Amino acid sequence: APMSTFAVILNEPSAEVERRIRDAYPLPNHYAFSPTVYLVAGDLLVDDIIETVGIGEDSGAAGFVVRLNHGYGGWTNRGIWDWFARAEELKRPRMDSLVGAPR
Repeated sequence: APMSTFAVILNEPSAEVERRIRDAYPLPNHYAFSPTVYLVAGDLLVDDIIETVGIGEDSGAAGFVVRLNHGYGGWTNRGIWDWFARAEELKRPRMDSLVGAPR
């Protein structure tokens, strides 16, 4: 299944949300950009991520999750560009895994 990329954006840092992200989306499936912004990759739905990481009225963690498209740009540390490049590779089906693909 194709992978999607999501941003988890918190109103304020949360050690509990950070722990849940690390546990549910082990490296390299997450990237901690800052104490309030994480990237997550996987065959996932926004609502599943919200529940898994503990964002909500009952959990005490305020924030939101956005599914990202493949358009991105800016000026920041190299690690995030490497992470995006890897996530983009995971979105593409491997030609040798398709039925009838040339060998």
